[in-house]
Amino acid sequence: MSFAQNWLIERGCPPERIAQSGGDLMKPADDLTLQVEQQIRESGTRYEVLDSQTSDFDPCEAWTLTRDSSACQTPIRVFLEEGNFSTHTYTLREGAFADVDTARSWLDDRGGPLPEPPEYSAHDSADVRARVALARSAGVAAVPKGGPDAHCTPPPGPVQRPAHQGRLL
Repeated sequence: MSFAQNWLIERGCPPERIAQSGGDLMKPADDLTLQVEQQIRESGTRYEVLDSQTSDFDPCEAWTLTRDSSACQTPIRVFLEEGNFSTHTYTLREGAFADVDTARSWLDDRGGPLPEPPEYSAHDSADVRARVALARSAGVAAVPKGGPDAHCTPPPGPVQRPAHQGRLL
């Protein structure tokens, strides 16, 4: 949903007009989910969507494979959203990979935890929670803008785009 909101915002839609609320929608399970959603919505053209897939069955999940134009070390990002029908909540997490093949391999095998982006370790988790809480109550940006990958330039040359096999979020 956040990538769709980002797309609309980039084309002039007022963010408040496309906010999710009420009804039968699943709720975010935690503050980190809210932070990652806000990061995506406010990212402008930072993420190039390479592929995505959604499953409404067990397991209920959606993932989006992207190229992060501001990351040098691990420019391929996987955003994994997992729904929990029993609690009617979902989580959204970001994983970082060196290349598309490694990310696809992780998506196929899930042999370990989703590797966190290096910039996550640059921020104290209590500071991140405080920023998220402030953003929820005051509308201030909760996503840290800095970090080790913040001012990197993407590699030169054309970017190959694989065919979309799933539906976009």
